[in-house]
Amino acid sequence: MTYPAHRTSYGWDPYTELLALRSELGRLVGGRNAAADVDVEETDGGWSVTARLPGVAPEEVVVDFEGRELCIRARSEAEVNEQQVGEATGSRKRSFEFRVAIPGDVDPDRIDATMDHGLLAVRLPRKARSARRQINIGRGAAGGAAAAGTKPDEET
Repeated sequence: MTYPAHRTSYGWDPYTELLALRSELGRLVGGRNAAADVDVEETDGGWSVTARLPGVAPEEVVVDFEGRELCIRARSEAEVNEQQVGEATGSRKRSFEFRVAIPGDVDPDRIDATMDHGLLAVRLPRKARSARRQINIGRGAAGGAAAAGTKPDEET
């Protein structure tokens, strides 16, 4: 199997390569990422995470972001019901959890996610950098009119 080369604006990203390998190994051996097919891409405005979750309803998916880590979790309705009732229903379970560290600052108030036909798309915009601002320098108590004992609006 060929893995896509994960590149960022800084060049090759070994961490993303390891995450892709972990996901693929989990799929092959049936780990917690068995149902995961997740792509992470750096975009001009931030990062884009796409997860293919066939057969999973949007109500079954939870997306959390804390610090610089995105977590996507899904539990099937059958699994939730089994946990509440305490007996096996015989329905197929679809548990999934995927965590990815985002390499830059994200604006958490602008994160959005959409899901359409089993395809979850999460957009993580970069935190806006502060605009350049020239700062005016005022006179402190040790200099100028204040040091001479006069008030700034008095004329001498």
